[in-house]
Amino acid sequence: MNKLRTQMRWIMVIIVLAFLVSTFLMYESGSRSGASSSGQMSDYAVADVNGVRLMRSTLDQRVRQYIEEQGNREILSTDMPFIYQSALDQYVMERQMDQEVKESGIVISDADADQAMKEYADQVFPTREAFYQFLERSGRKVEDYKKNIAQQMANQRLFQESIGAVTVSEDEAAEFYESTKNLFFRQPAGFNIHLGNFASEDEAEKVRNSLLEGTPWESATSGDVVDPAKVINVTTAPMFVPESAFDDYLAPMKSLDLGAVSAVFEVASDDFAVGVKSEAVDEKISPYDEVSADIRMLLQQQKERAAVTNFSQGLLGRARVVIHDPALFPPQTEEVLPVTDVPGVSSDVVSGE
Repeated sequence: MNKLRTQMRWIMVIIVLAFLVSTFLMYESGSRSGASSSGQMSDYAVADVNGVRLMRSTLDQRVRQYIEEQGNREILSTDMPFIYQSALDQYVMERQMDQEVKESGIVISDADADQAMKEYADQVFPTREAFYQFLERSGRKVEDYKKNIAQQMANQRLFQESIGAVTVSEDEAAEFYESTKNLFFRQPAGFNIHLGNFASEDEAEKVRNSLLEGTPWESATSGDVVDPAKVINVTTAPMFVPESAFDDYLAPMKSLDLGAVSAVFEVASDDFAVGVKSEAVDEKISPYDEVSADIRMLLQQQKERAAVTNFSQGLLGRARVVIHDPALFPPQTEEVLPVTDVPGVSSDVVSGE
């Protein structure tokens, strides 16, 4: 479950970072005229969104930005209709959210936007001066950036008001535990072991001989005894490993009695190990009380992702979109996955954190 918790934390970090980066990339002013290799290409309206024309040059600019963000990922010609569709969907959501923010009367004060900008600068840059220098090098004015921050904050507030609080009941958590405990919360039988890995076979033999003489593990592997430059890894506390591990890289320790010291064995090139089985551990299922907090966090994340998806689909469904160049996009008979990256909304907003 620790692994699951760590994964969820990283998911949250990625979502938050994506929001912070989006404050630089979204709502770029102006548009470029499309051009071919042979010269200028006439611009034209690709679609109308809430009565406003979306020009081909604007859509192409967004598509180019998307492709640049993919780095070295290969993009095929067959991918392009779906990339155009995603770019269009994102544009539609931005315009629809702008409209609904205005209709709801949400206003972010200049003071609140200024404070949010300063907090962001303090978190990401070594000094505020470095932040302002970055804006200047990027060709962005402070006031324009502050307006973008205010727009992002307004979007978040609209999202919060539309979704409300997302909660997980005790019954939901308990039901999840009962249905998945054998999958997520079962610890197989195995052993707690001490294991030391060394870059030198002689160093591993030195530790083994010390252990055979009755020296405690902590003393036999201390920096006063072994050469730190030759230590790859040494456990400081007993480490649990399942029985299956003794059919793999720990095979030389499979028949070892509890408390006995293994022979030195080679795990990989220039990686020599010596170990001790300290305790047998029976198979067990972690009790609900130990994992309930992790379960609630997982279910909370699932609900938050569903809320973002439903909100984005609602934005697309409420917008008035008229397509003038359907050839750019996938045929209507093909399934197009909706964009769920709502402008200015990260999942931590759902719970109001």
